Amino acid sequence: MFNLTKKENNTTHKLLQEAITSIVGEDVSINGDLISNTIIRIDGKVMGNVTAQKLIIVGEKAEIKGDLSSKNIIVFGKLIGNVTAAEVQIKKTGTIHGDISVQAIEIEMGGKYNGSLMMNAEQRELNERQKAKETKSNVLID
Repeated sequence: MFNLTKKENNTTHKLLQEAITSIVGEDVSINGDLISNTIIRIDGKVMGNVTAQKLIIVGEKAEIKGDLSSKNIIVFGKLIGNVTAAEVQIKKTGTIHGDISVQAIEIEMGGKYNGSLMMNAEQRELNERQKAKETKSNVLID
């Protein structure tokens, strides 16, 4: 009746077709932060924060303990840490234990997520309310 997966498959397919410039293999363990100007795929273990401008792919066997930050993030594996991105996809084998700040999120049936979710529009609204409260409390009347 509804064909809702077609758009998702096209978006995911396009992202996964991009040239991956950095790969952390299954047999690699890294202690420290990773920074990429393009796309990074992680299939091994990382203890540290990961930042990429375009895309971070957390492979099915990946284990990450640290925060992720990128325009797009696709999670097939396990992440313990916070996520900041424009778009996040948690696939059926993916798990995130941490807070997510995002514009759009998609969780496949079977994907696991434990934490708080902040949609960026909501975050901006909360920040504006807080600033308004602070401004009101700082006003002095003579």
